[in-house]
Amino acid sequence: MTNGRTSRSSALEETLTGPNFSTSRRDALAMGLSAASGIALPAPASALVKVETIEPCRSSSKSMIVARGVDGQRLADLGNGRFLNPVLAGDRADPNILKDGEVYYATFTSFNFYPGVVVWHSRDLINWSPIGPALTRPLGSVYALDIAKHQRRYFIYIPVRVPPVDGVPPEQPFRTYVIHAKSMHGPWSEPIDLGINGYIDPGHAVGEDGRRYLFLNEGMRVPLTDDGLATAGALEKVYDGWPIPEEWEIEGVYLEGPKLLRHNGWFYMFSGEGGTAGPPTSHMVIVARSQSIHGPWENCPHNPIVRTASRDEPWWSRGHATPVQGPAGDWWMVYHGYE
Repeated sequence: MTNGRTSRSSALEETLTGPNFSTSRRDALAMGLSAASGIALPAPASALVKVETIEPCRSSSKSMIVARGVDGQRLADLGNGRFLNPVLAGDRADPNILKDGEVYYATFTSFNFYPGVVVWHSRDLINWSPIGPALTRPLGSVYALDIAKHQRRYFIYIPVRVPPVDGVPPEQPFRTYVIHAKSMHGPWSEPIDLGINGYIDPGHAVGEDGRRYLFLNEGMRVPLTDDGLATAGALEKVYDGWPIPEEWEIEGVYLEGPKLLRHNGWFYMFSGEGGTAGPPTSHMVIVARSQSIHGPWENCPHNPIVRTASRDEPWWSRGHATPVQGPAGDWWMVYHGYE
């Protein structure tokens, strides 16, 4: 099963706060693994339903008590100010997080399940509750989407796999839609077809010029109208990705899942590479930065900042991350993986 995971990375902290990419890959890996074992929670734990003991795994030397929810899922909150990944167990592919004041909202790939695009909310990134589905009319198989807030309105950009039709490449049968609302609780608009065919994994961004853009897989980008409900120009390739070493065991390059963040005068683009359906070491998270939304994009010399380096690790195919600032002001990444 695919699981949403939260990891703190010293490389991410340096990326967002330091003048250059200068944290070692070893530090990033160690911090990601150690911080994943537990952090202080800023809010009280929610009610725990069933408690059991988990025996130590490769990365731990002690047994720990965990709780089970009403559906038998493992709960992340250990009830003692610490948490155990995953923060959301189950089929939670391609997590996307929006921080809106003191509240966090999340959505996940929902594929062919309808109602789809269930919105979740949390105040601590650990305890999550569903609000409800944002998409009720079947469009096709929903892939990795993106939540955005712009000028007090919320948007969800949704790529959908559709049956082969005119204008949609048969080898990449995808269309991209958008829905919008005044609140993440809805009601949501009817889906609007953006006319973007053959691409997936939209990532919304606002440039230094105030214009809105969607970044897509394969390093593509398209400008949007001011209201974000239509395209305003042609697709163009703006990023080539990070060169994966030839000796690494992966599924393929598969540059996808761009998530854009503007911080301290820089734009940061977090992407997935390596493929999600390949060997345990395939998927990974890379980051590049630019002082302009138009590039050029500088790859971090310590890429990848999240990756399963060995099939001996307890979590496989870690990737497709969204960076998010925690309640304490520190930075985390939420990503998926297989246990």
